[in-house]
Amino acid sequence: MSLKDFSVKDKVVIITGSSQGIGHRLATGFAEEGAKVVVNSRKYEKLKPLIEEIEKTGGEVLPVQADMREYDDVVALMKKANERFGRIDLLINNAGGSFGHSLDELSPNAFSAITRNNLDQVFNCCAAVRPFMAEQDGGRIINVSSMAGIRPSPGLGAYGAAKAGVISLTETLALEWSKYNILVNCIAPGLIVTEGTKDVLIPTEKKEQEYRNKIPVGRIGVPEDILNACLYLASEASSYITAETIKVEGGPRQG
Repeated sequence: MSLKDFSVKDKVVIITGSSQGIGHRLATGFAEEGAKVVVNSRKYEKLKPLIEEIEKTGGEVLPVQADMREYDDVVALMKKANERFGRIDLLINNAGGSFGHSLDELSPNAFSAITRNNLDQVFNCCAAVRPFMAEQDGGRIINVSSMAGIRPSPGLGAYGAAKAGVISLTETLALEWSKYNILVNCIAPGLIVTEGTKDVLIPTEKKEQEYRNKIPVGRIGVPEDILNACLYLASEASSYITAETIKVEGGPRQG
């Protein structure tokens, strides 16, 4: 094995929910490594700073406005990507999100909205990209789940259920789609702080230190940590890995 096995140069990568946070760093990071990136948001205006950032450094980017919860939008995005670049090597299902909620106060409609936002759209994207990857004899899919989908998450019950579904979906897709040479893996982030979430997640130095004390590696995660895991799963260095969920949380939480 050599460093070239870790390369993603010239690969065509679709990243959903890429206008901010982790998705933004995934897009710029893959572009920096020479990949051709397809970026997505429900609102095109939110993609403009990202487009400028990538193009400024000589990267190649295709922005597509689409709602990943709507299957027709997803199919249109895949077609645009394939028409522009001639293939789709990697899909990263990053889009999602939630809000704090207690299950005894959550309405059925709210539960459905959360699962639609975090599980349904992952299936939509996988289903829509499969024909393209099967036609070209292979591809990679990376689904972004959460540690909330692995351990109990009071206050995020519906979100955790949806993210657990993403892990299960990943494993089954990997088995069923191995006949197409499609590798399907999952990333389960722990506490990852972005510029947009820092003030909410760690409002004080005391709170930050509390988190640090519970994380074995002694620091809080950043989007770069998710990028590095995705780069590995996207490269030939991981060609013998499928149906796996990689925990990116700095070690099991203490206490």
